[in-house]
Amino acid sequence: MPEMFELTMPLWEIAARATIVYLAIILVVRVMPKRKTGHISPNDMLTLIVIGGMATDAIMGGSTSIGDILLLIGIVLAWGYVLDLMEFRMPAVSRLLREPETVLVENGQLLRRNMRSEMVTEDELMSVLRKQGISDLSGVRSACLEADGEISVIGAGR
Repeated sequence: MPEMFELTMPLWEIAARATIVYLAIILVVRVMPKRKTGHISPNDMLTLIVIGGMATDAIMGGSTSIGDILLLIGIVLAWGYVLDLMEFRMPAVSRLLREPETVLVENGQLLRRNMRSEMVTEDELMSVLRKQGISDLSGVRSACLEADGEISVIGAGR
């Protein structure tokens, strides 16, 4: 039974693999449109995906030991925590890892280039506005696609 927990790779290799893959996936997630990430931060989404994939390997009895998998999961969780902490304490890191909001409507005017880059259709935007009780673009001072994929609206009278 103890051999199930023995490492099959050197510790440095496990740490390097987990770190390189985690950071590479962060770069990939960073270029995804905000609408695709939903209400979960990209870092949290990535952590859940990676852990799920590694846990599947452990459950299916892959070629690595439980010790390897547990260590990989620990490293991924540690990176998630470290990056969240860095985002909180260092605005530059936050700007690097989290995309700012994208303005879709400004003073009643559609910003079509921004809508195109974020793949937001006019119908989708108008649906959000109607849910806010706004039936016409002239009633919108600003509408932004936030980092969590939601569209926030500030009415013209506010």
